[in-house]
Amino acid sequence: MALISPETLELIRTRLDIVELVGECVQLTRTGRSLKARCPFHQERSPSFIVSPERQTFHCFGCGEGGDAFSFVMKTENLTFTEAAEKLAARVGVKIEADRELGPQEKERLKMREANEFAAQHYHNLLKKDPGAQLARAYAAKRHLSKASVDGFLLGYAPRNGALVAAAVKNGFASDLLLRCGLAARRADGSFRDYFFDRFIFPIRDVKGVFVGFGGRTMGDGEPKYLNSPESPVFNKSRVLYGLYEGLAETRKARKAHLMEGYMDVIAAHQHGLKNACAPLGTALTAEHAALIKRYAEKIFVVFDADAAGQTAAVRGAEAAIAAGIQVLVGTVPEGKDPDELLHSKGLAALEGALGSGLEPTPQDFDPSWRYERIKGGYETSKDLVEFKTELLIKKAGELTPEAKSAIAKEILITIVQSPDDVVKDEWVRRLAARLGITEDSLRRAGGKAIPQSNRRLAAAGSSTQPKDNPIMAAAMPPSDLQLLGVLLKTPALTSELQSDDLESASAREIVAALRSIPLKGTWGPRLLDALQPAERAAASRLLNDDLAYDDPAGVLRAMLDKRRRLKRLKEIEPLVLSMGAGRPVDAGLRDEYQRLVVELKGTKR
Repeated sequence: MALISPETLELIRTRLDIVELVGECVQLTRTGRSLKARCPFHQERSPSFIVSPERQTFHCFGCGEGGDAFSFVMKTENLTFTEAAEKLAARVGVKIEADRELGPQEKERLKMREANEFAAQHYHNLLKKDPGAQLARAYAAKRHLSKASVDGFLLGYAPRNGALVAAAVKNGFASDLLLRCGLAARRADGSFRDYFFDRFIFPIRDVKGVFVGFGGRTMGDGEPKYLNSPESPVFNKSRVLYGLYEGLAETRKARKAHLMEGYMDVIAAHQHGLKNACAPLGTALTAEHAALIKRYAEKIFVVFDADAAGQTAAVRGAEAAIAAGIQVLVGTVPEGKDPDELLHSKGLAALEGALGSGLEPTPQDFDPSWRYERIKGGYETSKDLVEFKTELLIKKAGELTPEAKSAIAKEILITIVQSPDDVVKDEWVRRLAARLGITEDSLRRAGGKAIPQSNRRLAAAGSSTQPKDNPIMAAAMPPSDLQLLGVLLKTPALTSELQSDDLESASAREIVAALRSIPLKGTWGPRLLDALQPAERAAASRLLNDDLAYDDPAGVLRAMLDKRRRLKRLKEIEPLVLSMGAGRPVDAGLRDEYQRLVVELKGTKR
């Protein structure tokens, strides 16, 4: 990756609009000179996430996250600073020149990505134009794939006789490279052939939009029905979700995702307007998948087929998501259909009705009797994982004997302890006890230390909602310094009027020093944040994004400085004045000054 010069970074910043960037992820509303939204980095009911168009910065007053456009992209997409800068540079049309040579491994990974991109376009062109792709085009029509879906997902066709390896080699890609990135396979005689042949092709992109692998489906009765690219330096199926990139903007904005089983389910969902649908690649959701989703969504709907295999996969995937701190609802597609079939036969309303994914929770969701009366379109809506899994086990057990209750409780407790949230675990235990007709205390004892005990509920409730390790608190800045800096950042040219002892804390003095060191022309907020260490940067981010307004900030700042200096002088001379006459000579001038300061600052004489 390139090392980026300060001049290039500044050029990127001047062309960016943080409001437009953040607005692609959250719903912003105007509040004074700033814009407000619910924070994309933690769960909250009331918006505390502020974006300042004037400063080109953001700050959440709930969790403490803040920064500029680079920080926002780094946080939302889990990128390094250089990766975020390269992404934003491409967005605004700034070319970044590399200041160093790439290492051998970096060069190979880059070449593999280029090879995958070439292959994706090659397969797509064959599907669209090759006379031999008539069967593949007929398959696309049979599966109701629209032209927009074919082009948007860059769907393709790998012919029976193979053609990719020859075309790729002709375009400068070595056969060994094609083998290592899973586009070629070696025959017994040592020659190379296409890895995919006579298959409908689904190119797979990572969350950055880079082509990392492929899925191929037979169009007849061949086995295996689906074939994915082998693992490679650029492809790990446990870290990629099909369709996440294509629907990333919608997923970020809605803060929720629909997790489905396969390629066709995802494409059908996108085609019908449910663009926050994605799917693992032939495996249950992994911890890596859950961590990936958590960057962009607070809630997921796990949507799988109604058969036993689909339900088992739904449970495994949901448990991984719960362990990552994601709210999970599990839904089963009715009538024995998969999402693809239901969408094409009855439309999006039928799927959303079955899942309840377009509905907000109601009091019935938390009814201890677990009777879900919410019905839309004739279908029962989705359940949280504990209810879903409990009902599966009860149905399997048949009769709820004491032994069956014990076995079910042990199995469900394994799921409950996955949650990192004690409040959620406490509620699940309460509802499970009601459903099985047993006492809460027996469940809590069975769960051991991982389950909150009844006398700890209030403590758990208090601890689970507090932001941890708030960097603003780490700055150890007294309120008086925060107040002074808040006004100063609205009139930064007046930093020259501050004296070294006007501020109490080292953190506040660091911010003032940084403010003096940067050019104050144009949008200087991001430059200030760049010049600070993490603790001071968090405090400055908070102050840059507050919405306090002053008619005369310069006058307010000067008045604050004057009062602060007079208070400091009063504290200095008070012990001297109070000791006068007790063996110390009387200094009339000092005494008069003291009395004047007392009247001015406290409104009384001593």
